[in-house]
Amino acid sequence: MKRLDLALAMALGGGGVVAAVALGGVAAALPALVTAIAGSVALALGRARPAESPTRRLLASPTLLSRTRSATREELAILEDAQDLQRGVFEVSAELVGCVEEADARHRFAAAMRRYWSCTGVDLLVWERGEWRSLGGAAVGEPPQLDGPVALPEDHAGDLVLDLSPGVEGQACLVLRGAKPQPSLAGRAAADQRYVAEVLRGQLALSLRRVILYTGLQALARIDPLTGTNRRWYGELRLEELVNAGEVVSVAMVDIDHFKRVNDEHGHAAGDVVLAAVGRCLAAHLRGNDLVCRHGGEEFLVILPDTPPHGAEQVAGRLRAAVAALAGLPTPVTVSIGVAACHEGEPAPELVRRADDALYQAKGTGRDRVAVAEAAGFGSKVRLTPRRLANA
Repeated sequence: MKRLDLALAMALGGGGVVAAVALGGVAAALPALVTAIAGSVALALGRARPAESPTRRLLASPTLLSRTRSATREELAILEDAQDLQRGVFEVSAELVGCVEEADARHRFAAAMRRYWSCTGVDLLVWERGEWRSLGGAAVGEPPQLDGPVALPEDHAGDLVLDLSPGVEGQACLVLRGAKPQPSLAGRAAADQRYVAEVLRGQLALSLRRVILYTGLQALARIDPLTGTNRRWYGELRLEELVNAGEVVSVAMVDIDHFKRVNDEHGHAAGDVVLAAVGRCLAAHLRGNDLVCRHGGEEFLVILPDTPPHGAEQVAGRLRAAVAALAGLPTPVTVSIGVAACHEGEPAPELVRRADDALYQAKGTGRDRVAVAEAAGFGSKVRLTPRRLANA
């Protein structure tokens, strides 16, 4: 019996109860046993009580709750701004994917930037051969001094300047003339505006790189490597576009006189020198919207938009004189030229054929001269007014 009492006492009461049981049995140790049980229960309850949660602490302290709410709002605002910027940059990138033409680049770049800055004009400039070249039309203002990746309007006399040089082999920039922040940026710190500009600058530099590469590929396909003039397919394509659109256009067929003699007497290398010199000479004496292409062998086709018959004859005379004045060639060189102006309803191949007939007329009457084609054989009139104006 005492062994059972002792075991019960040890399980419930610990060492103090054991001593009481040993001296007087369970009855004598009852007060100590009750005390031990109560202590054990209290200890167990204390261990089971959960720690105070952060939510309860916030609810218990209005000041702490207010501070936490304010910090959370600030963090959400920052996240929303970052999300808006990320969304805007993604949309800009998506819009610029299809931008590969130089003529379209300035307009597309300007549209991208006007999401964040309004402006009075835009220039997209590339440094080539010692001077700035404006893409997409004539420059609006003077080229800027590139002193850093981004120059905000307040740093550059009201212009926003993005250095896009990473997109080209030399230098390039986008200039927003008279730039002002849109409502999405107005009132923000200069550091925030600069950050947005730098993010957009990266996207635009990549897009400009794509435009330059595409232009280079086009040039490889379009330009005759020996003469530097356009290839025949490109010249015929442009002429067909002009004729079909009802534009006023004339053509001149140019042929180097006695070119076979140059090859026979001086060698084909000398012939290449002559071809290259004549090609460069023709291109140098034409207007910006005129076009010259190598039509085959020693023949060149010159396309003269917005040029009536009399004007085309004058241009042809100027080209003939310029070639005759070339110096430093293996032998003196002259050209014969046939000129034809487009008639109403005349297809492009017929226009070229008439110019070619005039060329043979020039060669047959002594060479080194200009001959004008006869009128088209179907009784039509020379087109002197573009169709778009005649129908207005």
